[in-house]
Amino acid sequence: MANPVIEYHLRQMFRREARKIVSNIIGLIPEPVRKIVGLILLIVGVVTLLRVYPGMLFFELTDQMFFVAFFFGIFSSFLGILFLRHKG
Repeated sequence: MANPVIEYHLRQMFRREARKIVSNIIGLIPEPVRKIVGLILLIVGVVTLLRVYPGMLFFELTDQMFFVAFFFGIFSSFLGILFLRHKG
């Protein structure tokens, strides 16, 4: 088993490299397009999450459909925020 300090630094190094790669990929998209796509993704994610909650409570939405819609809403909202907050 490796030293916990070494493991910590290796994890941090991997996260920094992953952030750089994601930043470079998002930076390839022009800013006006990135803002529009980010806003659309954020709106779609919020609407999906708002639709899933009452659907599960009152309309017997199946468990699989609930999980698919829930994770789609979370993922879409996350990408929308990521696109809107990118400084590039």
